[in-house]
Amino acid sequence: MRYHRSPVTLAGALLLVLPMIAGPALAQAPPPAQPALTLAQAVQAALARNPQVAAARQALAAAQQNVTVARAGMAPTVSLAGTGGLGTPSASSSVGQQGAPFASPTASGTLSVSGSVPLYDSGRTRVAVEQAEAQVAQAEAALRQTEQDLALQAATAFYNVLRAERLADVQQAQLAQAQAQLALTQAQVRAGVAPQSDVIQAQAQVAQAQVNLLAARAQISTAKAALQSVIAADVAAPIEVQAPPGPAAQVGVTADAVLAAAEAHRPEIAKAQATIQASQASLDQAYIEAGPQIAVSAGAGYTPISTSPALSNTTSYGLTATVSLPLYDAGKGQAGINAAQASLRSAQAQLEAARAAVRQDAYQAYLNAVQAAANLTATRAAQTAADNALRVAEGRYRAGVGTIVEVITARAQAVQAEVNATTAVYDYATALATLRHAEGEPIVAGVQGGQA
Repeated sequence: MRYHRSPVTLAGALLLVLPMIAGPALAQAPPPAQPALTLAQAVQAALARNPQVAAARQALAAAQQNVTVARAGMAPTVSLAGTGGLGTPSASSSVGQQGAPFASPTASGTLSVSGSVPLYDSGRTRVAVEQAEAQVAQAEAALRQTEQDLALQAATAFYNVLRAERLADVQQAQLAQAQAQLALTQAQVRAGVAPQSDVIQAQAQVAQAQVNLLAARAQISTAKAALQSVIAADVAAPIEVQAPPGPAAQVGVTADAVLAAAEAHRPEIAKAQATIQASQASLDQAYIEAGPQIAVSAGAGYTPISTSPALSNTTSYGLTATVSLPLYDAGKGQAGINAAQASLRSAQAQLEAARAAVRQDAYQAYLNAVQAAANLTATRAAQTAADNALRVAEGRYRAGVGTIVEVITARAQAVQAEVNATTAVYDYATALATLRHAEGEPIVAGVQGGQA
């Protein structure tokens, strides 16, 4: 008995309409080939062009200049000074005197060179230098943290592009399989071994596969725009990426090694240590401010030229000392010491908190990488099993002993298994990049700070 065709259904209408909507997108000619971007190049581009890194580098440069300013406190200084004027000498006049002559204007001036050398300033310069050096250490740590965070963002965005492209390939293959199943079902109906309803269900599967492929391709554009944003490029510009070699299937470090590396290399800890250094310098300064103020300096001067004979070609030199002892300051000095001590204790506590946070982050990154490696193996096995089940269902349908529902169910499970396996590959790659970030290591070996 042959089955009669039924009227066009919603699935059939979708099958007719979707190709007209999706056709231009699916058949659109690819853009001109662009040089494929490697992972190392993506990280380098982000570190070289992203304004966050530029801002952190300028902050470091400013901090380094402040060290020079602080060291100048005990450095000798030399200056050249000159004065000059033009005027008349003062003269008295008598009341009623007529026709008193005006004196001729005369010029006056002096040119002198002077220098001074600070000999002692109660430790003010030493403390200022320590504070400035601590600020440099903080800026260096902030720069490293910015670079490491940005490198991880670039790697994550890079792998997201690869993930989106691979998932689009999966959906493309799914569409081809659905179309092949539709052709087989139509042949089965013509042969009288399948009902017309099977064709309707097969048409619905093709329509859904087309929708899924459109969504997957849109996700590629979104992922590429995100990568372009991280590397500070035009988000609308075309870009292609090159897949790196696959990593080893097992995490190659132990948890203890990860924790040790994190404590040794993470910039958060270095920044907290620099904060302690700055707080200690602030405490030293508070003690200086609250105590006697002593300053000693030596100076000399030479006046080679002067309109005054008494000043011309004269030399002066001397030793200057000042002592200031605060007798009463309403508790200001002691309050400053107490505040600096509290700030130092706070900085020490922040260091311990930073260590704990870094260890937690590193250990969690290690566990995530281990889990991702396990998922990589498990999803591959699940994909193999689902593919085998699909082949069985398709064979049963061809033989006339299976149903279209069995085939559709098996294909959906196979597609989901392949999606899971594909996702697991890039989840694992991202987890390894996150693990290197958690250790304070370059995301890509040999690429750090914009240099390879």
